[in-house]
Amino acid sequence: MPAVSPILTTGGGEKRCFVCGDDKASRHYGTIACNGCKGFFRRSVWEKRTYKCVGDDSCEVAQQFRNRCRACRFAKCIRVGMDTMAVQSERETRTENNVGKRGKLSRQLPYARSQGHVKQESSRSTPEFEEHYGLMRNVFNIQRSIDGISDDPDDLVLNFQLQCNVNIKLEDAFLNPNKVSKRTRLEWSRCTRLAELKDLQITWCRTFVWFHDYLSSFVEFRTLCHDDKLYMFKNRFAPVAWVLYAFQAYVNGVDGVTLTNDAWYPNDRELQKEMHSSCNDYYNPLGDMMTHDLVNTMREIEMNEEEYSALLAIVAFKPDYRISNVGNDHIQATRDKYTQALCEFVRFKIGSDLMSMERIGSLMLMLTTVETLTRQEDDNVQYMALFNLAGLNGLPYELHSEMIDCRREH
Repeated sequence: MPAVSPILTTGGGEKRCFVCGDDKASRHYGTIACNGCKGFFRRSVWEKRTYKCVGDDSCEVAQQFRNRCRACRFAKCIRVGMDTMAVQSERETRTENNVGKRGKLSRQLPYARSQGHVKQESSRSTPEFEEHYGLMRNVFNIQRSIDGISDDPDDLVLNFQLQCNVNIKLEDAFLNPNKVSKRTRLEWSRCTRLAELKDLQITWCRTFVWFHDYLSSFVEFRTLCHDDKLYMFKNRFAPVAWVLYAFQAYVNGVDGVTLTNDAWYPNDRELQKEMHSSCNDYYNPLGDMMTHDLVNTMREIEMNEEEYSALLAIVAFKPDYRISNVGNDHIQATRDKYTQALCEFVRFKIGSDLMSMERIGSLMLMLTTVETLTRQEDDNVQYMALFNLAGLNGLPYELHSEMIDCRREH
């Protein structure tokens, strides 16, 4: 099957800069950018520069004259997803290496407004805000660190396939995630070929381990009793996975579902005709719904990585009647504090209360969509496992089936 890429490229296969269109670009600070725009963005953030457009804030930003209006260039950097926190984190790392000690985290979050200004300080710097800011940094760092975990940076897809194991009970897999798959490098942006049947199982297994690493990074999860952990893991695996898949499709410009290796599932009906029928049975309704209700919303509001990190945590920590009362109280309190932190972050970044409320509303509406996607995926997995399709029997079937009383006898 010929390779088909969903990502904007030149005729020679190189990626174009999302800011100025330069055909020599790669991933920088959360998006695709050339070295020139990368350096411009980094200097703007590090030096807290303030720009003002002499026109009407609608200057064209193209490679030939990208330096004509720095205000519009910086605004476009933000618009296409360049991440200010990634720049700050990079500077902290360099400072630690040079000085030999950990520097203090800057609490100033630059943001490009319509006038091209970089927001330098907040008039609402209170102890409560500092607490919310710390929570946002926590979920951001957890998400970033988990995405970077790899057993071997040079491992191959073949090795991944050989390590994918679904013939294991959920509790054993939860206690020993290494039995499910290796922690191979996540290749969301590659998308060099259309997904084959084996890729469904490969991606499912790798996502299982990713989710285990993600939840285990939260002290709020680690303090739950074993049974509540197991219930929460089973109940929240699919919802969190769909937020993960949607954001990766959004930041990588994929019109479909990008998988954990080098494969992807397209929304294009003509390309779907080239694929195994079981791939279409699994992803066809899910991919369309994810793109329409999640990815498009992310594009419309130009969602950033900080908001994504917080949304992951909010989706993960959701009470369920099968969890103990003590566990549910703890989970609800955790969900509430991350929701409040996200709301405060948005208000700080936007400034306008009305615009902040609209943005928060758009973010919260995505929570309903991930639950709908979860129910549809549960049905798909159970159907395919029943007929032994795509290797989704065993562990996937147990995790996606109706939750049963898996508490151990005492």
